[in-house]
Amino acid sequence: MASLKNHCAVVAAVVVAICFVVLAAALPSHASTAVDEPAKYKPSRAPAPSPASASSSYVPPPVQPVIVVQGVIYCKSCKLRGYNSGMDASPLPNATASLVCYGDAESKYRVLNQTSTATDTNGYFIVMVYDVGMFDRRTCRLYLRSSPMALCAAPFMPSTPKLGLTLVRDRAATAPRGARGIFHPKTALMSAPPTAGKCPPY
Repeated sequence: MASLKNHCAVVAAVVVAICFVVLAAALPSHASTAVDEPAKYKPSRAPAPSPASASSSYVPPPVQPVIVVQGVIYCKSCKLRGYNSGMDASPLPNATASLVCYGDAESKYRVLNQTSTATDTNGYFIVMVYDVGMFDRRTCRLYLRSSPMALCAAPFMPSTPKLGLTLVRDRAATAPRGARGIFHPKTALMSAPPTAGKCPPY
């Protein structure tokens, strides 16, 4: 009887040993009884908008309407820089032109707007009229106001500073964005030497 109990005890020990070996083989080699640390939190980022969606939401600013009046002031019969043999005249830098717009007969032709501007190194000037409702080429005039050169300060076209030139639409010029029209004087504005043949030095 004692030998039977001993035999059973040996069998039980062998079975426990076999189970332990099988369980150890089933577990992965990196298994540990230690508690794993929680994963670190990584905040998610919203995806950046695509260029197409960004451009589709862009609203361009409104374009302000404008009237453009431009031209060139010349010094008649003087061979200066940029001399034009066909006109017998040279561009006059730093000369002053004025655009004056008048009301109708009912307003007794009162002045509605007056804008003066100086020419650049090429004798070119430009006036931007933003009150397009006031502008009327039939009642606006362009005047030659002053010349920077005493030797080319006599009015030639028009012959007196009190006379203004009428405006015509420039259909050949390329209008900038928002322009309701481009105009220039009917003839070129010109100054001339007070005495014939006495031109400013070149």
